[in-house]
Amino acid sequence: MPNAYFVLAEGDTVTLDSDETKHLKVMRANPGDKLIGIDGRGTIYRFVLKELGKSSSSGKIVEREYIERDKKRVTVAVASTKWPRLRILIEKATELGVDRIEVFNSVRSVSRLDESKTAKLLTVAKEAAKQSVNPRVPEVSVLKSFALEGSRNLLLDFGGRAIREMQRDLAEERNLRVIVGPEGGFTQKEIAQLTDRCTSISLGSRTLRVETGVIVILSIINYFLGRI
Repeated sequence: MPNAYFVLAEGDTVTLDSDETKHLKVMRANPGDKLIGIDGRGTIYRFVLKELGKSSSSGKIVEREYIERDKKRVTVAVASTKWPRLRILIEKATELGVDRIEVFNSVRSVSRLDESKTAKLLTVAKEAAKQSVNPRVPEVSVLKSFALEGSRNLLLDFGGRAIREMQRDLAEERNLRVIVGPEGGFTQKEIAQLTDRCTSISLGSRTLRVETGVIVILSIINYFLGRI
């Protein structure tokens, strides 16, 4: 169940839509309860629930706090995988504060997505933001291909440079993209297309599930960038 609710703020009032009202009822919230709301764009609201309706609810804002975005941007680009793993990946990446999630189809992807699934992926990100009280929901896209220009691109690869050696190298980067292939690995052709524009990095000798690899690399990058 959520630790925060999505709200629309106007003046000193927040409004919760039908989905959030259902969550309030599941949580057995009552008028007078003190709750937390987020708008997905950086603001956290503390409010008192005033009205619990059938299809919408409202509350009075007690406090609002805008969380400034830091100057850095982290994107994770991941090859499409089976839904249970992809759901966990998006959930955990959101909890870890990633700025953008890009899902693409690789030759060896066991499950393929198209742009029609973007809304489903975004719903997972929104629920994770509520659970973790992350005031910002990451951008989520399903891409036919992704542009590598304008960012420092890190390619997860067993043969890459050990990530533990790269703290000083990455700490000052403003725009990082981590590229994670399918569990069967990229084809040689795909690797050839990526290696000239990416820095290959390794998380060690263990073979990790794709969602585990994303959790590990984002946690390390957050440490390098001073986000934790």
